[in-house]
Amino acid sequence: YVYDKFLEIPQSDALCCIYSVAEVSMCTYLGFLAILKNKEKPSLFFNVAHGFNFLPFIDTNAKGNLIFLRPYLYDKKSSKVKMPILIIDIERNVFSYFLDKNVDPYGTIVELENNVFRIMASSDRQKQDKCFAISDRNLKWHALAELDLLPQQIQRDAER
Repeated sequence: YVYDKFLEIPQSDALCCIYSVAEVSMCTYLGFLAILKNKEKPSLFFNVAHGFNFLPFIDTNAKGNLIFLRPYLYDKKSSKVKMPILIIDIERNVFSYFLDKNVDPYGTIVELENNVFRIMASSDRQKQDKCFAISDRNLKWHALAELDLLPQQIQRDAER
């Protein structure tokens, strides 16, 4: 049983897809990432098909330029999984991430106001809701072409 999860983003004429989603371990579903642009003449904007996978959850801001994803990163050294909130800005071709062990990675991201978001917990038993703001002051942005280095960047940030 394999499926795809799509989110059309009409504000930016883009389509975000977590594709080939499969159950890789009990109740853990992961897939690959593709972002397409231009509905009239679709072209592949970005694709991640190796290195790490994604949970099948996609959110966006009201403007449609920010896509929120949940990469599933396994750290071989510690034998632990990290699931940051990955933020891709498809207008500026950059990404950043928000990593907090108290955040429910299965929660929904809701925009409260311009560049201020809340991660709504997926159930009462999950970790509490969390708010965060997006700005160049509180997040470090990286070129989208460097996304394959995300696991190493998170490891370096954890060591600081």
